[in-house]
Amino acid sequence: MSTSETEFLYMSPVLASADVARDIIWYETKLGFKNVFDSTAYQTGPVDYAVVGRQNLYLHLQFQFPKDMTSTDIRFQVRNIKPLFEEFLEKALVTSKSMYWKTAWGTSEFGLFDLSGNRITFYEDL
Repeated sequence: MSTSETEFLYMSPVLASADVARDIIWYETKLGFKNVFDSTAYQTGPVDYAVVGRQNLYLHLQFQFPKDMTSTDIRFQVRNIKPLFEEFLEKALVTSKSMYWKTAWGTSEFGLFDLSGNRITFYEDL
């Protein structure tokens, strides 16, 4: 890569959250993410911003009033999707019909919605 070319390092999607404290707990207990930072580090009052992560992937959760709520559709590319699917199956986050093995577009994938209505899809290229 040329030194004059920009190198993209990470992507940090920000998801709308109707209740950030509630969503932190859901991401931790259901999806296996950890709360790595939230707004209590710099302000008092309810949590209105947080960063949750699992391995090297991070999501930002930002409070939105109901009238301003927007949902996001994000996709995580993974390697070895079956154990993750089984983990979420055991937690009743997905059903056996949620997995699409060997799609026409060359992936195996499944998705779910978080408590604020954001769609999260996990996929593996075949």
